[in-house]
Amino acid sequence: MRLVRFLALRYRRKAQARNCTTTASILAAARATMARKKYCLLATYGAEHIGARVLQPFPPGPDFEVWLGTSPRSRKVAQLRNDSRATLVYQDDSKAACVVLVGQVEVVENVMERRQRFMPKWWAFFPDGPRGDDYVLLRFRPERIEIWDASRGITPEPFGLHAAMLIRRDGAWSKE
Repeated sequence: MRLVRFLALRYRRKAQARNCTTTASILAAARATMARKKYCLLATYGAEHIGARVLQPFPPGPDFEVWLGTSPRSRKVAQLRNDSRATLVYQDDSKAACVVLVGQVEVVENVMERRQRFMPKWWAFFPDGPRGDDYVLLRFRPERIEIWDASRGITPEPFGLHAAMLIRRDGAWSKE
């Protein structure tokens, strides 16, 4: 038991010594975690409960905009048409990192956009491809980013109990 406590406290000291708190370092860590992960979790608001599901996102854009493909007949699309608020979660256990993005989703049916954002392996799920009636895009625009990343030194106090948080105001990210 003493060895476990010793190692845990050593880990804490090491992570705290590297604590990166600039907006740029927080954004860089968030982008790195998002880029490493093949899948993310999308949570939406339903009439009776919050719905959550795993999706394969496109890499984040310059302002952390994230595009996802899905069926217009899915429960998530019905929920988003009723309430556009959503949360994306990227978890990277190997790096002790988690990125949570909170924002709004727009359902995009434009065929040109759909053709630009269609992964070849998705033909299995959407046999008619990006031009078919069973494929739409979700355009997620974050308003808030929360991140905890021990491997990159994003470990605000109290250690392990609070995430670094950025808010998007007037087109720029800043600490809350």
